[in-house]
Amino acid sequence: MAWWNSVDEGLQRVGSLSGLSIRQPLVRLAVTELVLLTFIIPAMILPESLDFIGLICAISSSIIVLSIHRVWSADERRRREIANRMMDGDPDLGNDLRIDVLIASLHLLLIVPLLLQRTDDVFDIYSVENEKFSVWFMFGMDLFSRSLLDWAEVYEIRFSDVNSSSMAGKHLVLFLLISIDILLIQSIIRLIGIRRTIREGVNAAARDPETAARIGKRVNKALLNSILDSDIVEDRRNRIRALAITGGPNEVESLWRLLSDESVRTETLATLIRIGKIEQTHRLLSSSNVSLRASALQWLILAPDGPHYYKIRQLENDPIPSIRISVLESLEDAPLEIASLSIIRLLNDQNDDVRIEASRQLRRLSPANILEHAPLLLNSESIPCRIHGVEALATVEDGRVVPHIVKMFDDEDERVRTAAQQAIEHLQRLAKLIDTDW
Repeated sequence: MAWWNSVDEGLQRVGSLSGLSIRQPLVRLAVTELVLLTFIIPAMILPESLDFIGLICAISSSIIVLSIHRVWSADERRRREIANRMMDGDPDLGNDLRIDVLIASLHLLLIVPLLLQRTDDVFDIYSVENEKFSVWFMFGMDLFSRSLLDWAEVYEIRFSDVNSSSMAGKHLVLFLLISIDILLIQSIIRLIGIRRTIREGVNAAARDPETAARIGKRVNKALLNSILDSDIVEDRRNRIRALAITGGPNEVESLWRLLSDESVRTETLATLIRIGKIEQTHRLLSSSNVSLRASALQWLILAPDGPHYYKIRQLENDPIPSIRISVLESLEDAPLEIASLSIIRLLNDQNDDVRIEASRQLRRLSPANILEHAPLLLNSESIPCRIHGVEALATVEDGRVVPHIVKMFDDEDERVRTAAQQAIEHLQRLAKLIDTDW
């Protein structure tokens, strides 16, 4: 109905103006509480001469609570349509208002008695001997106890002696009972629907990680529990991938323990890189587990704001040669002022494979550094190191490199001799080009 849609849009607008559009949860709750108290307190303390204004304030506070429910309803409807692929969008674009609705609804414990009291003050529709608020509060408890299961009627319990002195009083009680029941029933159905959607999303994420993204961040806790409880490796991998889409820093701690599980380590690291903070790599860098230190290295390389070359260099003294080699490989695209220190240092490493990788990158250094360190490689017992030394010298346009290269013509290994011959030929071509230019 067009008129109801207009009313509903108006209520949603009131809810947004009451603070529900604020992203920060604590600030949002504080603003909403302030707005509610702005109307509740005057309804409680205004004198009898201002009874009508007190009634308006009580009605306004009830409208604000209703508007909060309507904003929640609209947001959940949008989330459900996204989850069911009826529309595209970000399910986390709106706020999760479950706590806000609960706290706002608790104010009805004051608002309902205030409505009864202020309506009686203006229209005199109830017979009551004591006008204290406590009497009206207990009358409100009577209404709440009669909602849904009406347990108070079953056990013949009544909290107050207030009676309706006119049909208007009965009509108001009926209206409040219907309103309370509608809000309670809708809230319960909505919460059940949220739980069902989350459960279905977790099950679907085992096959299609993108499905969880259509539910949003509220699926994260259930996803984590399912990952830890499941024994099916592929399901766990897909759910971890889903957390890379929906997760955030709050999920990092729970995911961390999965790094020790080789079956899902790759997916876990990829997710941590996406949702974690780079500072958390300190825990991996100091780990006694080689695989975790290697994971830290990958994180530092692939981080969205990386690569973090200075932190990568912290592992150049790692006791495991494979880690030191990975450090050199990671620095291959690093600025020369960062990489040169590690290359020069690891040229003298005790491990052959580390020295070979360092010698391979020697050609990246400045001519002065090559002239200083490459001749030393020519005396190495490692054939690849001698070859890399020759190749590095060939990149320096300086006559001083020629004697070092020519010396390698007599090397015992044919591959080294071939590299020396190619280096000399390369330098000769460069010399001809220079002569031509002159």
